[in-house]
Amino acid sequence: MDPIDLLEKRIEALELQVFPKEASLENRAQAITDLLLQTQTMISSALSCREAITSILQHMTTINEYLDPCNGENILEVEAKRYYLLELYPELKDTVQLIGTFQNLIPYTNSDNINKVTELSDKLEQLACTNLSVYEESRGVTQDILRSLQQYNDITSSIQVLFAQLDRAITDLEAALQPRFIPEE
Repeated sequence: MDPIDLLEKRIEALELQVFPKEASLENRAQAITDLLLQTQTMISSALSCREAITSILQHMTTINEYLDPCNGENILEVEAKRYYLLELYPELKDTVQLIGTFQNLIPYTNSDNINKVTELSDKLEQLACTNLSVYEESRGVTQDILRSLQQYNDITSSIQVLFAQLDRAITDLEAALQPRFIPEE
């Protein structure tokens, strides 16, 4: 059976359910499918001379696709996801490098020395405290040495001044003790 004939029979069955059975013979003679065909023919003939409307009707499926709220949603989602991934690319690249570095370090984490760190943490803490106290003591000694060096510099500079004064005094004395020649006239 032809699908159109099957569709017509279904429409006729619906007509019998919707319309009263005592309807006039005139109305019954014309089936809804015939009326739809006539309506479509009338619309086509009315619009055949109008090019703008005809072009709109030809592109009606495309227009309906654009008017559909779900149209382009997948394209937009793909574009948004692509943009988001491009934004995250440097961070993802760094993360992959860090994961590679961690995987290279895994054999070292299972070594005996690393496992002993938890066992020796108390001793490590004591050594850190001792190291801190030695550091504080060395800072004090360094300050004392700096003060001593400053005093040494002060003493040597005062000795230099004294020697310079003594040298000048000796030079003046030697000059005073030298015989003077008086020129004869």
